[in-house]
Amino acid sequence: MTESEERPPQGIGDLPEQAQQLVAGGESVHVLTTEAVKAGINALKRQRIHEHFPAYLHLRKLAVTSGSLTDLSPEWKGVSDLLRMPGGPPTKPHYRPFSSVNRKDESGYWYNKNLAGSYAPKSMRATSAFMLNTNGDEYELPVDHAQQALERLLKGKKVPAWALAAYYLRNHAFIFEGEGGYEELISAFVKEFGFEEGTDFHVLFEEVEPTQFSDDWFEPFPRVADQGNSSEEEESDG
Repeated sequence: MTESEERPPQGIGDLPEQAQQLVAGGESVHVLTTEAVKAGINALKRQRIHEHFPAYLHLRKLAVTSGSLTDLSPEWKGVSDLLRMPGGPPTKPHYRPFSSVNRKDESGYWYNKNLAGSYAPKSMRATSAFMLNTNGDEYELPVDHAQQALERLLKGKKVPAWALAAYYLRNHAFIFEGEGGYEELISAFVKEFGFEEGTDFHVLFEEVEPTQFSDDWFEPFPRVADQGNSSEEEESDG
């Protein structure tokens, strides 16, 4: 994965639709820096995280929003949007910077198009079977799903919250006063993935600011007017 592929959004079209509306409305928007995203990716690669962890987080969020642990009907496009990254093999558009095994080859982090097949009940073997009902044919979470995810998918080791937040929110638009930092990143992650209530966040994630990261977390995203002025300047230079 090259540095150019780790860049935060460069133009309004790179942002999700809701974020584009914020920028168009004149909001002061920030995005994560390249350095923050890269640091998050490197931290995730150093930890053994099961390939089905993104599926679990999606099902958990769905359970929170629906108010039920049973009869979960996932929309895997949401996971696809989080993992999709340019620069990979044509048949593998998803970049998942972690693995349950030791990866020596960077190509092992790229994942195929068919997430629905990869996360289908028949693909949920012993390690991930806790996300299924007793028949093994529908998605369902047990009451202690967070603890089981910690033990089965994370091998008992919590994920650095900032690292997954930096990767998952690399195209996110942040609205806050000032320069922003670690606290703004974690706050946005908690809200975006439905961790405001309960203890799941503290079961799954380690909430410690990394001492090894000394760069800026955020940078201002150009306003629409600024982008327009930039385009006019380029035309006049031509």
